[in-house]
Amino acid sequence: MKSNLTRREFLKSAGAISIIPLLNRINANKLAGDSLSSEQPNIIFILFDALSAFHLSLYGYQRETSPNLERFARRSIVYHNHHSASNHTIHSTSSLLTGTYPWTHRTLSSKSPYLEETKRNNIFNLLGDKFFQTAFTQNINADKILYKLDRYLDQHAQHDSFSLIGNSLYDTFSGETALNALSGLDNFLFDRDVVHGSLFLSILNDLNTRIGLKNNSKELKGMYPYGIPKLAMSNVYFLLSEVTDGVADMLGKLNSPHFSYIHFMPPHAGYQPTSEFMDMFDDGWAPAPKDKHPLGKKIKDKQLNKLRHRYDAFVSNVDYEFGRLIDQLEISGLLENSYVIFTSDHGELFERGTRGHVTKLLFEPLIHIPLLISSPGQRERVDIHELTSNVDILPTLAHISNIQKPDWAVGEILPGLGGAHNPDRNVWSLIGWFMGGGQQSEIERVSLALNKGEYKLVKYHGYGSAKNRYEFYDLRNDPEELDNQYKSNPIAKEMRAELDQKFEEIKSPIEKLV
Repeated sequence: MKSNLTRREFLKSAGAISIIPLLNRINANKLAGDSLSSEQPNIIFILFDALSAFHLSLYGYQRETSPNLERFARRSIVYHNHHSASNHTIHSTSSLLTGTYPWTHRTLSSKSPYLEETKRNNIFNLLGDKFFQTAFTQNINADKILYKLDRYLDQHAQHDSFSLIGNSLYDTFSGETALNALSGLDNFLFDRDVVHGSLFLSILNDLNTRIGLKNNSKELKGMYPYGIPKLAMSNVYFLLSEVTDGVADMLGKLNSPHFSYIHFMPPHAGYQPTSEFMDMFDDGWAPAPKDKHPLGKKIKDKQLNKLRHRYDAFVSNVDYEFGRLIDQLEISGLLENSYVIFTSDHGELFERGTRGHVTKLLFEPLIHIPLLISSPGQRERVDIHELTSNVDILPTLAHISNIQKPDWAVGEILPGLGGAHNPDRNVWSLIGWFMGGGQQSEIERVSLALNKGEYKLVKYHGYGSAKNRYEFYDLRNDPEELDNQYKSNPIAKEMRAELDQKFEEIKSPIEKLV
């Protein structure tokens, strides 16, 4: 009797039992039954969460935070004006994986399912016939997105792989309903930022974690002065060096060609570098203070500068680990026969009274992100200065894989990798919320940025007293975005007509969009 179990379903069921020990056998099974081309280069996609281009010496930051990225840049295309589609992980990661802006994929929260009309339009489905596809992310919100696209993955490593200690339940079972239910239970039991409803279960969980941490505390206390790094919305603790080594080992066990999506949590808050990096920027430097923004917070500059110091140290720690990862890929031979992509999902802000990225603001440190791409055998650096967006990743990966750009992808093939130079293109960024929370409803509150050439216009809509606020910046002459020229620069009026037209399109209920 012939089995109805497909190869992809078999690989999923096998991977659910154990991930790392089965990688070699799983790949062997796939390659034995597929006509995957041995001449097709691998694609290794490496993303570090909340990494702003504004804090990298590679892009001119005052502190030397990224010597290893600069070393990698010698054999890469370096994109100097790359932007995220949002300042939020869920918005931006969904845009990256689908090649569409947030108003199309409409995944604006971890509980928002992909629309059935667009769910199949993702990078994993697009590349599925040419690559063995594996994905790993430490970010729980990004992992929930991967689980919603799980049917297109050949291997999905759990988000707490390579971790030191901790508990998670949400990825134990498949299915979107179970995913959301168990995610809620995780928050209920494990998230210590909120009060638990069950004192008994909370105490048991805390006791278990504390015992585990205590067993490791003597060795690790001196290593991590600010505490052991922890995954947000969980009690999962990890050592960045162990995760780096785990990822390198995982990649080394994959047969080619493979598309590997790797999403590290650092340097996301809470900024916990090792002792070697903690004091490396005790230089007394602080940027000139900026006026607090009416839609921002009221944190004092002294506190913001302390957080900036810790963030910069953590960024340098991340850069060191990235350098170790690249060295291991070079030793294994993967670097020579792979496209290696380095980027982030969004940036981080330490100014205008605001910290982090959970904000309505869309200033450049929040949406200007790094992008470096090394092609197989590349030996020289290439610099690209025109505007690009993370919605360009999907059509670019399709192009280098000899797949036609799909009609539904709004991004462009990146210049330097087959795309045309387009100095007049529009690049958009958005953070928004649906009216009543429903995906089918109108977008009620929104921040929408239009970058065009050297200019930038932002519209803040629906925020209390700032119901219709515009800000316009000449980024060439004012890269710090200090001089709002909305009322004085005639180009602002031209860009407003374009932005307002787009706003009217995207705020509509979904039935008018599909």
